Amino acid sequence: MGITENEDTQDLRQEMVSNQLMRRGIVDPAILDAFKEIPRHLFVPHINPGDAYVDQPLPIKSGQTISQPYVVALMLGYLGLHQNYRVLEIGSGSGYATAIMSKLCQHVTAMEVYGELLEDSRTVINQMELLNIDLMHGSAWEHLKEGIVYDRIILWASPPRIPEHIFESLKEGGILVAPEGKADQYVWICTKKDGHILRKRKDPVRFVPLVHGSVHEIDRNMQGKRGN
Repeated sequence: MGITENEDTQDLRQEMVSNQLMRRGIVDPAILDAFKEIPRHLFVPHINPGDAYVDQPLPIKSGQTISQPYVVALMLGYLGLHQNYRVLEIGSGSGYATAIMSKLCQHVTAMEVYGELLEDSRTVINQMELLNIDLMHGSAWEHLKEGIVYDRIILWASPPRIPEHIFESLKEGGILVAPEGKADQYVWICTKKDGHILRKRKDPVRFVPLVHGSVHEIDRNMQGKRGN
């Protein structure tokens, strides 16, 4: 790893894994090891390192958040990652979950519509020398038109309803994990079997809404908000 850190943040990370993940039922050794290895505080540099390991969402740029560690671990457990899998991540945000997944699968294609988030995450991921990640600035819906299929797909933002066309990018036997809903949101596990999608509702959650539209439209909207 191309970064250095002190023992304090290493201890904070170990405490996070023990107190927030293991005590709440996260037992997959690979997931726990990934959380022990990836420094969360690097992805929220504006926050004191001592506060970066609390089990709650934290604000980042563009009005978005970095999800709480327990929810990330829970959803990655549902995803069932394997070292041979290729994963599509929609709404990579800070890049923290992207980095975690890079330790659990062969390759991550991470999509983010907010350019400033993508560039911040790219800086950290490059510093960490995580070479099995492709960070892409763009709308996932534009990317899906390219016809690439993935073993696993995960969303870190909530659509009112998971779009049906996204499953065209999921391999047979593949799994998609995503929040869904507006006021009431739940995590859904969607498995592709014999060309059909089997849906299973899981935990109540709270995520930012999934943004639709082209990158240019979103950038214009962000510039307009800054100008007001």
